[in-house]
Amino acid sequence: MNTYQINVDLSQTFQSIEGFGASGAWSLDRVGSEWTEENKNKLADLLFSNERGIGLSMWRFNIGAGSIETDQEIIKDPWRRAECFKAGKDQAYDWSKQQGQQWFLRAARARGVERFIAFVNSPPVWMTKNGHGQPDQFVGSTNLRAECITDFVEFLADVLEHFQQMNLPFQYISPINEPTWSWDLANQEGNRYNNTDIKAVLKALNDERVKRRLDVEIDAAEAVEYLALLDDDLYAKFIKNDSTYRGGNSAGSNGEYRQYIKTLLGDPEMREIIGNKVSAHAYWSDHFAGDERLVQLRRYVRENLKRYHSDAKLWMSEYCVLNENGPGRDLSMETALSIARLIHFDLVETEVTSWQWWLALSPYDYKDGLIYTDYLNNGDQQTIITSKTLWALGNYSRFIRPGSVRINLQGADNKDRLMGSAYYNKDEDQLSIVFINYSYDDEKVKMVLNNLSKRIDLLTLKAYVTSETQDLSELEIKDAQSVVDIPARSVVTLVYC
Repeated sequence: MNTYQINVDLSQTFQSIEGFGASGAWSLDRVGSEWTEENKNKLADLLFSNERGIGLSMWRFNIGAGSIETDQEIIKDPWRRAECFKAGKDQAYDWSKQQGQQWFLRAARARGVERFIAFVNSPPVWMTKNGHGQPDQFVGSTNLRAECITDFVEFLADVLEHFQQMNLPFQYISPINEPTWSWDLANQEGNRYNNTDIKAVLKALNDERVKRRLDVEIDAAEAVEYLALLDDDLYAKFIKNDSTYRGGNSAGSNGEYRQYIKTLLGDPEMREIIGNKVSAHAYWSDHFAGDERLVQLRRYVRENLKRYHSDAKLWMSEYCVLNENGPGRDLSMETALSIARLIHFDLVETEVTSWQWWLALSPYDYKDGLIYTDYLNNGDQQTIITSKTLWALGNYSRFIRPGSVRINLQGADNKDRLMGSAYYNKDEDQLSIVFINYSYDDEKVKMVLNNLSKRIDLLTLKAYVTSETQDLSELEIKDAQSVVDIPARSVVTLVYC
């Protein structure tokens, strides 16, 4: 067993953390409408409670497009269709729609969550060129009708105002999701936008925000992967050839669907509209895709951000395991450790200020959920099946609260053995350090804490472990100066206060 000397310096600071989150699409619309209050509350506690769950500090609410009415033949799975608050231009709003997601929105607020993101996969079907919640090969650069851009941003503003009046305000609105992807006849709601389309929507939404004095930040562009963010020269340098990024867009001839950092932060007007922050998804950037993507790609993204502004922020706003590695639920530490390692490198290399998982609850045999259920239809048993990924995310989300600042940690940076990162919350005078032991050997850490506000012998130390046998369980620690065990194949959070 090795003993690592870990040096933490509170005087060397990096990014400020805005929160950790997950999405309520689409399963929670069904669950929130059909399950018992007891089971819904159990689920909400696991997601939002700091005492009984992982204490998420951000929550994503999907504003549906209405595919439940129009896309039964395209979206075969009823769990992936969504309602819409407004069925037509001249129709009244029906705020009884999406009741299931609304239940969990209230549950999150009641348990202390304060940061909410409203996100859109497709404009309402009545605003689209083909009348569906996803494009086809004939709609051109985007499925949103040009004459409906104003309708679209007014619809979004109306939704934001409604929930504000219900004392459920959204702090962020994300009008576009994965614009690079073609989404042609997809089995979920989606829409592509070239960069010109993106700017048109963001400008119109900003004008509406200013006109109505909405206290909400605009989030963009929810790029499908980090490669889509890169300037062409950095992309070519990373992949080691002279081609340009195309991703999954079969309609690439309809404009540019890449270089989102340059498009948004390189344009002063856009940079101001989105608050000097871009968002992207971390798909295909884990160890399954190779070490270059896990570490080096993240360094390229950070370099690219600094090219346009030294203080530019990045959100990792959606992730789960995809492609050949996605099928098959894995409730074990195998996937949990992979996810924890990805979170680690997003925090220390990409320097994200927020990290958000895809489905909070999944009914699928896939690595896309924090919690799973085998419930499919009314009358089925309302099962709640937790994964180790849930608890490993909790090693971050429960203790690294909004406003915490990442600080310098040296001595644990081996991606195949021990990794560590540290965070200080000034308001709570709390230091949280997360270790990931990826190896099959138990390890020990001896902490050297520099520039503390008080002597280490006056601090209290608590430790929480997620492993194959423990779910964010508290370890017994003698005192703050103790050498701490980091069990094999575990995630451990140390909390000094």
